[in-house]
Amino acid sequence: MIKHIAMFKFKAFESAEAKENYFNRLKKAFDGLDERIPEIKFLQIGFDQLHSDASFDFVVNVDLENIDALPLYANHPEHLTAASVVKEMAAERKVIDYEF
Repeated sequence: MIKHIAMFKFKAFESAEAKENYFNRLKKAFDGLDERIPEIKFLQIGFDQLHSDASFDFVVNVDLENIDALPLYANHPEHLTAASVVKEMAAERKVIDYEF
């Protein structure tokens, strides 16, 4: 199995309402993605609760069957659609892919 974790820091939001609306769009973009992309064995997203200087704002945690599934997942049209929402506000991105 391959664990794919992507973490994002976002640009500043214009208001608390804009942030809430964007977070709701992110939830909707990733909702059910594991049912529409066969390579995904597990999917979890999360939003930072601590808000420390070291914190990232958003995480995508995905399990895939093997390393060969990673490009299939990454280039799947449903993933590209969800990723386009993330990219709207992403200022920084960190990724790790490891076998477990």
